[in-house]
Amino acid sequence: MTQAIAIDFDGVIHKYSKGWHDGTCYDDEVRGVFEAIEKLMGKYSVFILSTRSPRQIKKWLKEHCYESDYVYYGMGDDPDNFRWPKFNFTIEIIPFWVKFWNKKKVLGITQRKLPAMVYVDDRAMRFNGDWNDILSGMPEFKTYQEAAIE
Repeated sequence: MTQAIAIDFDGVIHKYSKGWHDGTCYDDEVRGVFEAIEKLMGKYSVFILSTRSPRQIKKWLKEHCYESDYVYYGMGDDPDNFRWPKFNFTIEIIPFWVKFWNKKKVLGITQRKLPAMVYVDDRAMRFNGDWNDILSGMPEFKTYQEAAIE
């Protein structure tokens, strides 16, 4: 089994307090998420799995994972090379031909379901082998955001 961890974006990394809203990434990060990703990367490969465009997520991540002051450090004219990362990982869109994510210290982004040891998602129900449990639990299912409102 692959030693990768897949993490959903909306509601798990991006707070997503207004839901899909207008399709933008409008919110801040969920408290502690980048520190947790950094810790996970000490042992696993980590990637973001989302229905959003990987470019949109990468842009949002760069706004939240990099220092706000622009500093040029001599890597050509690429604007991605003008800010220092706050955390000990880089960000990369996973090419469509990649079948497994196994890069360490690189947070991958994809719209495809790649093999993973664990999928972290605020809208998931754990399947325990009994579909009756799924069917009976579905009407009461709430994300952590919905449960917090009650």
